[in-house]
Amino acid sequence: MPIISVEQLQNTYEKILLSRDMASDMAKRLAAGFADMANEGVYSHGINRFPVFIGQVDKGQIQLNVTPECVNSMGALEQWDCHYGPGVLNGLICADRAMELAREYGIGMVGMRNSNHWMRGGAYVLEMARQGFAGIAATNSIAVMPAWGGKDHRIGTNPLIMAIAGDPPVLVDCSMSQFSYGQLQNHVLADKELPVVGGYDDEGNLTKDPHIIWENKRVLPMGFWKGSSMSIVLDMMLTAITGGRSVPAITEDQDGEFGVSQFLIAIDLSKTIEKAQFATEMQRIRDYVLASEPADSGEVSIAGSRIQAFIDKHEKAGGIDIHPEIWSQIQQLAQ
Repeated sequence: MPIISVEQLQNTYEKILLSRDMASDMAKRLAAGFADMANEGVYSHGINRFPVFIGQVDKGQIQLNVTPECVNSMGALEQWDCHYGPGVLNGLICADRAMELAREYGIGMVGMRNSNHWMRGGAYVLEMARQGFAGIAATNSIAVMPAWGGKDHRIGTNPLIMAIAGDPPVLVDCSMSQFSYGQLQNHVLADKELPVVGGYDDEGNLTKDPHIIWENKRVLPMGFWKGSSMSIVLDMMLTAITGGRSVPAITEDQDGEFGVSQFLIAIDLSKTIEKAQFATEMQRIRDYVLASEPADSGEVSIAGSRIQAFIDKHEKAGGIDIHPEIWSQIQQLAQ
């Protein structure tokens, strides 16, 4: 696979965005957001999806030069209309606002409507954690998963994401499907079997074959009926809190996944627990878990602990190893 430096990747993104008349300051921030996701080890929702993102720009589904605005303020809770702008920029801007509200009220929540795919949702709550906050986020999506007991697509993958400050921060970015479509694509590109069952084949049998699931889109809800139920209730909450579109509306009323609903919550931990006590308790939890007797399948780990390892790996290698098919698609967009 070609090794592409983070700087070259960001510059390529920026060139593509500028060629579509995006304002230079916004293009720089958006390109950096995409590049950072890859540098932290998330290729599925950064590099691999960039051509899809540009395809939506070219269709007019994403408006590059608009920014979100607050349309309703209720103290610690605000509703923002994102006007179909780039989801990554929407997430960065609204995460900053949620933290501002949390500094004032202890907790801050921004409900976002008419937004777009924000790629790696963990990026926004991870930034909160790096600034000493706890963060919670969610987004809905087009219907791409059968509800438990169903066969056709009626629910979204609707990720729920949480992070908390620490050394390193803990981050859980959790699609309501056993595997996100981005992770499925990673396994398809690598031609590797999934480690556990991830969906159904055409006969309704559980399968580990990512190629079959990628084609028929019959992904398995995380935790079977639990993931299905979580997906549904998250869609209800997102729609009610933001005043935006639901999964049925996104799926049935338009051609493509855009105009989604999202929310971001920041909690100022300096207002909830004394600093030394926080550090002691977080370390105790971490040490207690890592002292587990490891199973035969591998070592005990805590979510988010490998992010710095990816950054170090890419720095040592001089860049990020990108699948040649994806890199070719990105380069063609820059021509």
